[in-house]
Amino acid sequence: MTVFGVTPFENISVWVALALCAIYFVSFALHGLIGFGSSTPAIIGGAWLLPPHDAVLFAVLASLYAQAQLLPKGLKSCDYRIIGPMIAGVVLSMALGIWMFAHLKAEWLTLVIGAALILAVWAEKLQIAEKILARVDLHNFFVPFTVTSITGIFAGVAGVGTIFLVAIYVRWATPSLAIFRSTQLVFSGFSGIWRAIVVIAAGLISTQLFIDSLVLIPMIYLGAWAGLKIGDVIDGKRYSAIIHIVLVLATISLVWKGVRAILESGAAG
Repeated sequence: MTVFGVTPFENISVWVALALCAIYFVSFALHGLIGFGSSTPAIIGGAWLLPPHDAVLFAVLASLYAQAQLLPKGLKSCDYRIIGPMIAGVVLSMALGIWMFAHLKAEWLTLVIGAALILAVWAEKLQIAEKILARVDLHNFFVPFTVTSITGIFAGVAGVGTIFLVAIYVRWATPSLAIFRSTQLVFSGFSGIWRAIVVIAAGLISTQLFIDSLVLIPMIYLGAWAGLKIGDVIDGKRYSAIIHIVLVLATISLVWKGVRAILESGAAG
């Protein structure tokens, strides 16, 4: 079968294509469940099967496709007090981060993001964050704007992980887990759309990669549907535990990814 004269997954085996479908089903089930987090497992899992460059671009396109399903869900009940400043911050800073990508080594930033996640998770566990944040107006325009301005630069350079840092702030700033999930759905949705616009405008998407990505759409939508359904009925305590597990796993994977990349670049040098 050909699409526009291109055979889907022409350059990879059937088993690799099936593995990719499974990775994207799980990644977007997670996204639908907690409101964010599809890119990190999609990119890290995809990098075992594809060239890292292609793994990142697949994740960018997949995130774009998913927004027709995920974004309307988030817009119904997101925290509009913080979502505007969050989007404003990431739009400006991600463009700068993508420009910096050509000049900096992303593996070091990936490691920094992982280390920052460790500190943030421990600060919450030990209730250090609550004592500090009690004196901060988390809904002041400049607080969410500053958070996403900083993490947006990291996102443009390192590609993965920064949405987890943003999630820490959103958990502190939103009054309930339902509003947390909706706010994350909207923020990750607009971030994904903006990243896709920049990548497409830069001419980084080949026809072969675009056609290949279309094959993943059924798994993307099935996974997101399953995650949204589970997220609507799961109790708050279990939902909170899942978020903590995801943050810990993200921390481990990002630190591992950063250390491995640094060691590989050192060996190559």
